[in-house]
Amino acid sequence: MSNKDKGPQYRQIITKAICGRGRKFSQSTHSIAPPENISGILGAWIINHTYKASQVGETVEVTGSYDVNIWYSFDGNTQTDVAKETIRYVERVPLSYYDRNVREGTTEVTAAVTQPPNCIEAKIAGGVVQVSVEKEFLVEMIGETKVCVACYPDSFDEWDDKDLIVSNESDGETFDFDDLDPDLMVDDLDD
Repeated sequence: MSNKDKGPQYRQIITKAICGRGRKFSQSTHSIAPPENISGILGAWIINHTYKASQVGETVEVTGSYDVNIWYSFDGNTQTDVAKETIRYVERVPLSYYDRNVREGTTEVTAAVTQPPNCIEAKIAGGVVQVSVEKEFLVEMIGETKVCVACYPDSFDEWDDKDLIVSNESDGETFDFDDLDPDLMVDDLDD
């Protein structure tokens, strides 16, 4: 009995695959106390965002920081200045998908900012500026895992690139790859 009659043979392949994925949207409020008595807020923006991701059990922890800049007026709206404060944060991103069948010690973690930290509101409350910030991360864990594939080793002998024939069933035309003109330009087809 040949291998064709036995059916496929199976092989296990070790490959890298996404073994975990998660997304988290968050909002937070920070209190920033500028040195002068504030008359009004002229603008609020966030710069210098940096972060890194690491695996913590079955979650991903994103640790980062950004600078909050508040442009404000003081002294009866006659002068302006900018208050800057560096905010540090830790976001634990739960994984909506997690495959425990990963080879130990092979996991890599990546994080992408789908929405960078953005100031959505800044208001004066009790002599300080309350700044509301929103951000969102997408995280993935990549690790080595095994996949099982069906192999048909005898069927490869039946495939010969030289004899491959392409057929266009819509117009009944058949041609061999050896008949193709390598110098044919697409623009020539319009003539």
